[in-house]
Amino acid sequence: MKIKQKIVWVALAAISATTAQAQGLKDAYKDYFTIGVAVNKHNIAQPEQIALIKREFNSVTAENDMKPVSVHPKEGVWNWGAADSIANFCRQNGIKLRGHCLVWHSQFSDWMFTDKKGKEVKKEVFYQRLREHIHTVVNRYKDIVYAWDVVNEAMNDNNMMRFRPGQEPSPYRQSRLFKLCGDEFIAKAFEYAHEADPNALLFYNDYNAADPKKCERIYNMVKKMQDAGVPITGIGMQGHYNIYGPSEKDVDAALTKYSQLVKHIHITELDIRTNEEMGGQLQFSRGQAVAQPAYTAALQEDQYARVFRVLRKHKDVIDNVTFWNLSDRDSWLGVNNHPLLFDANYKAKKVYSVVKDFNVALDQHQPKEDFVPSSKNQPGQQYPMVNSEGYARFRIVAPDAKSVIVSLGLGGRGGTVLRKDKDGVWTGTTEGPMDEGFHYYHLTIDGAVVNDPGANNYYGSCRWESGIEIPAHDQAFYENRMNVAHGHVQQVLFPSKSTNTVRRAFVYTPPTYGKNKKERFPVLYLQHGWGEDETAWSNQGHANLIMDNLIAEGKCKPFIIVMTYGMTNDVRFGHINKFDAKEFETVLVDELIPYIDANFQTKADRNNRAMAGLSMGGFETKLITMRRPEVFAYWGLLSGGQYEPADLKDKGEVKLIFQSCGSKERPEAINASIARLKEAGFNAVGHISEGTAHEFLSWRRALHTMAPLLFK
Repeated sequence: MKIKQKIVWVALAAISATTAQAQGLKDAYKDYFTIGVAVNKHNIAQPEQIALIKREFNSVTAENDMKPVSVHPKEGVWNWGAADSIANFCRQNGIKLRGHCLVWHSQFSDWMFTDKKGKEVKKEVFYQRLREHIHTVVNRYKDIVYAWDVVNEAMNDNNMMRFRPGQEPSPYRQSRLFKLCGDEFIAKAFEYAHEADPNALLFYNDYNAADPKKCERIYNMVKKMQDAGVPITGIGMQGHYNIYGPSEKDVDAALTKYSQLVKHIHITELDIRTNEEMGGQLQFSRGQAVAQPAYTAALQEDQYARVFRVLRKHKDVIDNVTFWNLSDRDSWLGVNNHPLLFDANYKAKKVYSVVKDFNVALDQHQPKEDFVPSSKNQPGQQYPMVNSEGYARFRIVAPDAKSVIVSLGLGGRGGTVLRKDKDGVWTGTTEGPMDEGFHYYHLTIDGAVVNDPGANNYYGSCRWESGIEIPAHDQAFYENRMNVAHGHVQQVLFPSKSTNTVRRAFVYTPPTYGKNKKERFPVLYLQHGWGEDETAWSNQGHANLIMDNLIAEGKCKPFIIVMTYGMTNDVRFGHINKFDAKEFETVLVDELIPYIDANFQTKADRNNRAMAGLSMGGFETKLITMRRPEVFAYWGLLSGGQYEPADLKDKGEVKLIFQSCGSKERPEAINASIARLKEAGFNAVGHISEGTAHEFLSWRRALHTMAPLLFK
């Protein structure tokens, strides 16, 4: 493709991304729940961060500045500065404020437990102090706080403690609060909060609330309290998750269970870290920000997508989802755990779009269970599979792996993340239907890139990749038909003095070739794209089958196709402007063409010679045909840019200009170029492949359309 054209595409994409961000998360979820963020006093002092908060969020939580130790560190001492600044920010900007938190075993006003001599007080004294604290805080902010995390993390984790042998384990955290008061402190805290503000929503808040065992403990505690008249009106599920869990099933089950008790559930502290810890575990990743590995980014994007799909399902009971911190830079987990939607520079990461730009139609859709093995599988292999809707399903046995990702997936999502069952078998289905036709893919297992043992391999992306075929509605034109005479694809080795090597080409000869020794055939020199080689057009592209079927139907004049390596793969992105194809021009025009004319029954003149190429092969085609018009009379660019009248000095140089692309590329550029060429008097034909992008079905369809137009 043209370099200038590529720059324009990038610029348009950037403009589109900027426009998309003009509407924030709160707007995307306006029909679901409010979207919140935990902030500190620095976030609301920086103009760029203020703008980000106002654009994306309609609920705010003070991360630490309303906790007991922050506002009430000593008896009679109140520090309101930081908490007031956050409350005032919300008042000034019309943003709802969540209060966090009134009672917690950590960051608590521990002076409440002792007298002036340091001795433990009785619980009655403690309750008097606690009531004063709760009333003072709640009353100060009752005009702006709509919900309070009243009690935080009072339930035990999986390793529940036993008081003595034979006694049932306690479901409660053995905190200083519990040891003094038992579970009564929970009831008292809610009673005091309700006294202070009868209109506020009052939440019990805890981490690992989706863990089935801890979910049961939280449920039993809340039910017990509610049965006793304690005003618990909501449950806060802290979302301190990681890229491996929890599962959709566990989150869904917890939400369903809690909704039996309360009408209000908040996801209060959402972040998804890139290590294996969860909940309150604290493996920090501090220091200077480092780039997130692509595979962990894909795992994170998938986990965020799965979590939000479940949350949207429960919009009837979920009021709010709050991200715990504004950006990776602010995160309590550390910048190098990359847990949030915005990076250390407060710029949206790809995962931001995953959360924001969801497809409602895919949320509840279940693919049809008519999966069959892909036609590109190795003999006897059942997976990968495809169904009639275009979904792909994968299965990999890797019992000791931590993660398996298939690179094939919906655009921009980084692939399809598989999930492991109890037997160590990883399975997964693409989130939505794939474009029809052929696709490359590979597996990433714990960061290592490998191929799928069930699929055949095809050279693409400068390596042998796995391949899968999504059945196309029009695939008959490239099918291998039994009742059709087939031509031959043979490998030839030709000497190249310019490169001091013996080079390879594949040559397709039509079914009638060789039956009449005097018959001569025109030749199409057909080029692959970047990352591919001379095997691509016959393996991935089915050029031979397309020609066999066209010839059998009487739609196409028989001709030879020559496919050789275009010397493209040493070019790296960022340096394509230095690529002029002159070295390949020498190999093609001065070495390969004479070899083909000497060894095959060709019509060795420009009027019986064509050149076409896909993608970068189209770029080569444009450069070479314009420099050597005396060699080729038919020119074709398949997703490879456009010719313009100004590029062409003499109308007689070319008999046909063919240009094509997929409808998901830039069809308007093709159509406009064709119109200008026609207006200038050239025989120009354009083709748009409907429903495809920069992929082989676009180019198969292009060859199928172009071939009958050649050599007339």
